Amino acid sequence: MKAHQRVIREKEAENESTKTLFGAYWDGLNLSLRDATVQPIDYRTASTIILQYEWLGTMGTTEFAYGMYFDGTLGGVVCFGRTAGTNVYKSAFPGSYGSVITLNRGACAHWTPLGSASKLISKACNMMRANGYNAFISYADSQAGEIGTVYQACNWLFCGQTSPTEQFKTPDGRVRDARLVHAYTRDRRFGTLRYKRSRKEQKQIMIEAGAQFFKGHAKGRYVGIYGSHKQKRELMDELQWDIQGYPKRGIPEPPIPHSS
Repeated sequence: MKAHQRVIREKEAENESTKTLFGAYWDGLNLSLRDATVQPIDYRTASTIILQYEWLGTMGTTEFAYGMYFDGTLGGVVCFGRTAGTNVYKSAFPGSYGSVITLNRGACAHWTPLGSASKLISKACNMMRANGYNAFISYADSQAGEIGTVYQACNWLFCGQTSPTEQFKTPDGRVRDARLVHAYTRDRRFGTLRYKRSRKEQKQIMIEAGAQFFKGHAKGRYVGIYGSHKQKRELMDELQWDIQGYPKRGIPEPPIPHSS
């Protein structure tokens, strides 16, 4: 099974409507990864890539976003946010959970060169150190055909599978992780807090609107550690999750652990 983003990129590459009579707009760009730049971007800019390519089709709890540019043209985006509260971070790094955040969204346009995603992630995570973050957690969703290839390319640690979590189906049939409910409890777009609700209140609103909640499936769990040699060594020593061998495409995933 191909990963969802690969399928989308292949379709986009074959779609002649993305080209003009003079060729595709990216044909004249310098697509060298050596010359590509990574920089912080705002929420709206990040959404132009994420909403087109990302499996979940939402921005989640994005707090920080970084974009990769080729000749000034945005080709990839990675987003960070606190998606699961502090309990998950405490279970992984009990003494340093404040320096942990989730890489919750990421995608590259179909015309970007091989290796763009891994360079973007590595650069963005190193830049996130300035915001006080040295450890990053992300998930590979088997329902999207993901095994975490890009995290493996970044030398992240595979820490087994999560326990199945709650999910919900939207009225239009899309399946989403219930952790997104927390993201919907606050609307901070354009720098203004428009409303704030409890998770229980938000979930009830969604149910009344036709959302259906149910028990989901396990996901592959990856951890990336960035910083000085000392910081990385200390965080490696502190990590409480078991480190396992990388899953490979076509090979059955390991059994779901009994504890989270």
